[in-house]
Amino acid sequence: MTSEPGGNLSRRRLLRLAGAGMGVLAASGVLAACAPPPREHSGDGATGSGTGAQGADAPIGTLTLALPSSLSSLDVGRESGVLNYLVAVLAQESLLSVDPSGKLGPGLASSWKQPDARTYVYTLRRGVTFTDGTPFTADDVVASIDAIRDPKNGSALGYAYAGVDSVKSTGDHEVTIRLKAPDAMFAWTTTAGGLLVSSRAFLTRNRGSIGTAKTLLLGTGPYRITEFAADDHVLLERNDAWWGEKPAVRKLKLSFVPDAGTRLVAMKSGAVDGALGLASDEARGWESSARVTYTGDRSVVSLAFDTAEAPFDDVHVRRAIAHAADREGMVKGILHGRAEVADALPSREMWGDLMPADEVRSGYDAIPTLSYDLDAARAELGKSSVKDGFTTELHYPNSGPQLGKAALALAASLKKIGITLNVKEITLEQWVAELGSGKQPLQFLWYFPVTGDPAELADPYLNAAATATDIAHYDNSTVNTALNTAKSATDKDVRARELMKAVQTAGADLPYLPLWWAQTASAFSKEFVLLDQGPFAFIGPWATRIRKSA
Repeated sequence: MTSEPGGNLSRRRLLRLAGAGMGVLAASGVLAACAPPPREHSGDGATGSGTGAQGADAPIGTLTLALPSSLSSLDVGRESGVLNYLVAVLAQESLLSVDPSGKLGPGLASSWKQPDARTYVYTLRRGVTFTDGTPFTADDVVASIDAIRDPKNGSALGYAYAGVDSVKSTGDHEVTIRLKAPDAMFAWTTTAGGLLVSSRAFLTRNRGSIGTAKTLLLGTGPYRITEFAADDHVLLERNDAWWGEKPAVRKLKLSFVPDAGTRLVAMKSGAVDGALGLASDEARGWESSARVTYTGDRSVVSLAFDTAEAPFDDVHVRRAIAHAADREGMVKGILHGRAEVADALPSREMWGDLMPADEVRSGYDAIPTLSYDLDAARAELGKSSVKDGFTTELHYPNSGPQLGKAALALAASLKKIGITLNVKEITLEQWVAELGSGKQPLQFLWYFPVTGDPAELADPYLNAAATATDIAHYDNSTVNTALNTAKSATDKDVRARELMKAVQTAGADLPYLPLWWAQTASAFSKEFVLLDQGPFAFIGPWATRIRKSA
């Protein structure tokens, strides 16, 4: 999920759940289900040995968890941050799902097929109802997608359906989506990152007010939202009519607690049972009073240079800043080793089955490495159009204190070569609004992938055609051609080769300076355990995997 980007950038890509993936490749056969099994196919819900958890039938009355930032809307089409998705995916579902390891699988669609490169046919589950008791139908899927596509609604997810020609109900339990042209990433668009389904009646009745404290959300998920107080909390109750295995947690309270110290005090006092989205340095303080889990989430933190604005249109300036960034020091000192220095925007693990790991590593090794070297930084600045230095600003969201510490460390280094970097903390909402607005020529890109495909990061941030998300305003014909070829390719090897070419070429141009690939920290009272904490653990109905500890 993300800390989302904003404005016209379509808030979506911060943490993000954004959407796209392999399409032709992934849909060639239905993968193993990653959604919870229907009740008639699930046993007693007991967990396997070694999980440290009791069975799903061990009830948990009320669970309270702290989140590091507040929400102003529950509607991910209005506010598409990682925390918005964290809540929404418990109440709403998508056609396809992403399991904790990043594999594509069934969701509200029990199966799907791709009869040709431009057509996707989804067979829907039977017997599913919304939490208001109304039956789930193919028409509701059509209405949900149409609402996203309608420019009058201003949905932040509209970008994901720009290539869609038609969405039709082609049977009582069948939906067919036809694309204008082949798109190898489209299959992932109908996962939670690009689609959360509601009913046509609800969408029509509440247009313009969905996600507010009065209207809330309507979905088919394992929980229904009963109360939302912006800047304070969300309350959820178990949906006993859900088609999947009944969750152990009956009631869930998600409290917004922005202050790190207050969160820890709440944990020690028993006011909360855990916390999600902890920064690495903060999480260490929880280890004596909670079970803390660190998981590589494939997220990336990077600097984004506006290559259309001076002085960042000068590659020597970008190189000077790269040499002044002690990325290894940031990982070791700020993140306590709970991250990895990044070579590119997509992590190596995001290539999955698209390219063998050794080939990915070799491909990334070919990207020029600009190591921490202040003499080299001074030399590059001396070749630039601002050889005497300049002043600029870098903002970071209050939900990412580790970004603030990295910015201050960078500012200290840049000062030594004649560049003044003013660092400013702003609210998450302000930061999201700035992304892609063009107001800040130097920004942080903080992105949480929601697909197992490198194109999720490469195409929106490196392709000049992606005007809504190319926050670096980067335009390189070789990169554009490679990404466009990869998008329409049906051959896996061709697609992999072109994506790697794009990543390598952009790496040399440096429109972005990747800092690190991070880990997510979550903490639970030792009374509870969250099962299957993979890199995509929170992109689906995560609360259904909470159990009492054995």
